[in-house]
Amino acid sequence: MKLIRLWRQYDSVKAVVMLLALAVYMLGYSIRAAIAYAVILRTPTAYICTAPNGFATILPQLAQMECVKGYSLQKTATFIHEDHTLPVTLLSAAYLSDCYGIADNPRAIYANRTAFSAFFGETAQQSEQIRGTLDGKPFYTEIIQTDAMPDTQTFSAMAVGAAELHDASELRICLTEPDAVAMEQLGLRIVNPEIQLAADYEQRLVLLRVRFGMLAAILSCIAAAAFFRIYRLH
Repeated sequence: MKLIRLWRQYDSVKAVVMLLALAVYMLGYSIRAAIAYAVILRTPTAYICTAPNGFATILPQLAQMECVKGYSLQKTATFIHEDHTLPVTLLSAAYLSDCYGIADNPRAIYANRTAFSAFFGETAQQSEQIRGTLDGKPFYTEIIQTDAMPDTQTFSAMAVGAAELHDASELRICLTEPDAVAMEQLGLRIVNPEIQLAADYEQRLVLLRVRFGMLAAILSCIAAAAFFRIYRLH
């Protein structure tokens, strides 16, 4: 009751209460941004790499790195059904299991939501059995939509044996957090640098939000203290 009476009597009290409420709100804003930053740092990132001297000496090193969630040689194929085309990344079954938790399902193509919707449309079921061609050869498959794969861009994949990947010129590496420097130190050349650029931009943006929220909260507290001093002088 006393606060209500002071609220009605002094404009400075109104200013103090509103500024303190703003400080609490901005502090919460900063905490949410800090949590988002922590999530970004722990979000797995996939790099597609090439190596001038081949991958023979690099693969054993990757197996020893704690930050590597999974890796696989990869190729790209094209599945066609009538006038619909679906790019398919051919990977090892171990990569799909380690990075996405997808069990080995021979001849099945797994697609993220973006790829699945682009191929079938929004009204399709979670999986569709379909006949078409894979790189020009007749191919009967089941295309399964999965949320385990990142949905930032169109992506679909299928597990194949080591024999089909032995002559691949690209290596896909999934890290537990973005770290292009570690890949370059191994002598690898990243062919999808936009992944690192996007991660760096998002990190800077979220950090800016944290700093803005903290600064706004501090300034609100300082202003509230100033108005409280004005109230005390009355």
